[in-house]
Amino acid sequence: MSDETGLYAQKEAFNEVGVLLYRLLGDGDTRIQYVATLLAPVTYEYVDAYNPAGKLESPDGKFRSVRVSTELSKALAELRAASYREGAGTWFSIKITVTAAGAATAEYNYDEEPEWDAPVDSVAYVADQEKFPRDVDKQPEWLKQKLAEGRAALAARGK
Repeated sequence: MSDETGLYAQKEAFNEVGVLLYRLLGDGDTRIQYVATLLAPVTYEYVDAYNPAGKLESPDGKFRSVRVSTELSKALAELRAASYREGAGTWFSIKITVTAAGAATAEYNYDEEPEWDAPVDSVAYVADQEKFPRDVDKQPEWLKQKLAEGRAALAARGK
């Protein structure tokens, strides 16, 4: 992983994720969507390719599930690291869409409590805060609560 941060590093990392997603588009796919929630020690992610012939259906249309490769997961972790800003932290979740025409967009969540597929131990938020520090005045209330819970759990474990 590169230690670079800043807009250039973020753009390069985003482009890498976009290229990897574009390569996953199959015949008839109109777009591919990567949704992920990350903390330093834990990740929840999935990729859906939208296609009129898809066997699965959501409010967004018919789609097929696509396996998330290790390469794609690593590229996303690099994007999150490149997005870090001193004192302001980095995002918790993201939705990246790449169209069959090659256009890519992203929706970043910096402040809302992320959604997980299963409960996440509050200690994970402490580990994330250590890796991507966020000043107290930049922490949403829900994050302050998670950090307090995580620190209390660590103290109870003698760590």
